[in-house]
Amino acid sequence: MKKLAHNSRLYFQYLKRTGLFAYLSENLMKLLYVIIGFVGVFFLVDRYVFKIKDLFQIIVDNVPFEAVFGIFALSETILGLLPPDLFIIWGKQQAIDMGVSPWLILSILAVLSYFGGLIAYFIGYYLQSQPKIHAWIENKHGDLFHKLRKWGGFLIVVAALLPIPFSIITMICGMTKFPFKVLTIVGLFRFLRYALYGVALFWMV
Repeated sequence: MKKLAHNSRLYFQYLKRTGLFAYLSENLMKLLYVIIGFVGVFFLVDRYVFKIKDLFQIIVDNVPFEAVFGIFALSETILGLLPPDLFIIWGKQQAIDMGVSPWLILSILAVLSYFGGLIAYFIGYYLQSQPKIHAWIENKHGDLFHKLRKWGGFLIVVAALLPIPFSIITMICGMTKFPFKVLTIVGLFRFLRYALYGVALFWMV
């Protein structure tokens, strides 16, 4: 027991020394700025330009929800360029239109995001056998490769919760042959992110 406590203390000190907690703090601040910026823009547009609900109602009325789910799944699998926040707001409007709970739509989005990350892992696993592509991605995201080697699953947790492209991290996991079983477990924090975002955005909209 003492040995376990000692090893845990040493590992905690290692994580602190290698900058994990500073990195976490930095990205928490980014998340705070993103939320403040999103809420600010949302408020200004909704008050002075057009009603956001009306815009999403137009999307709900004219774009099949299967197509929106498909676009979202593609984004969450490849680059994660489209903000999940917009899809969550769309999900609430879609749920109202369909007469179902917004949490059902949110759950589908969370599942698509989670499995998009797992698919990205296998894309990365394939790309690690493509030297030119591997070299280009490592050159572009070398810092993330380095952080994954230092912090392992802790980086995946940070990416699952905070505004770091989750699919890029999981793709790098595949390229470095990070244990897939560990990814499937720590990647579950992705569901927590969507739950927290749902609480915030459903209240706001």
